[in-house]
Amino acid sequence: MTHAPHHPRHRRPTDHRLARLTAAALLLLTGAACTGTDDGDEDHLHGTVFIGGKNDQPGFNLSKGPTDRGFEVDLAAYLGRQIGFTPKFYDVVSSQREQELVSESSALVIATYSITPERDRKVDFVGPYFVTKQAFLVREDYQGIKREKDVAGKVVCTVENSTSAIAPLPGDTTPHLESTYSTCVRKLQQGDVDAVFTDEALLYGFVEQQKNSKVPLRVVPDVSFGNINRYGIGLPQGRTSDCRKLRKALRGYLAEEWAGDVKAQLPALVAAYPGDWENQFRPDPEDVDTYSSCGD
Repeated sequence: MTHAPHHPRHRRPTDHRLARLTAAALLLLTGAACTGTDDGDEDHLHGTVFIGGKNDQPGFNLSKGPTDRGFEVDLAAYLGRQIGFTPKFYDVVSSQREQELVSESSALVIATYSITPERDRKVDFVGPYFVTKQAFLVREDYQGIKREKDVAGKVVCTVENSTSAIAPLPGDTTPHLESTYSTCVRKLQQGDVDAVFTDEALLYGFVEQQKNSKVPLRVVPDVSFGNINRYGIGLPQGRTSDCRKLRKALRGYLAEEWAGDVKAQLPALVAAYPGDWENQFRPDPEDVDTYSSCGD
């Protein structure tokens, strides 16, 4: 369930205040018309910036009481320091990310949000800040999936409106759709599904989280379907100034803090690719120019 940020209610102005406000508004409109200011491209990245995130994804964004932690939380903090705003996350599910931006309920969405042509027609992106293929999460002792053809006939859980939900799995695979990956993981541990299918990087967050549980988990090596996913920062269309500020800050993040934050927040991913994890998951800096929607 998405909880929109709370904004304080304003009292209705009295008649004399209303007259002054109307006059001031007319002056502002006249000034804007004379200067050619584009209201749609004003700076929205100041003060407290509300960010739609998925707060049940260990390694990327996990909420524990008043505290959020994870790679995306670290990324938002860096962007805030560089641009000059305070990030404030609140929970969204995958199926509502575009609507959050179209309705401008969120200033940004940072929620393992893959850049795709279909989404790019509705919202703008800055990124990628992470690159990952898709993979399968299974119970540690489960040996039912070793090769791609073994996926046939299995019950596979993924999330509605995600890139994994439309990936071309074998025809007789039984898809089980949920609203969150944490629900999929719970069903996997209970034995209700055979595997969870989504981005490999995200799955390693659950591997780390559940390593000491009664039902530990593992990622199936070398079995993948669908496209490479590139995570981007979503923002409402047309905010060119915000887009360019975010793009510049993201370039700095990839060079300065990306590797350290991955090692701190996703240790199971780093352990799975010794000596090669940066090559596997770090975007090429040139990709930030290629995939960002900044109009230049």
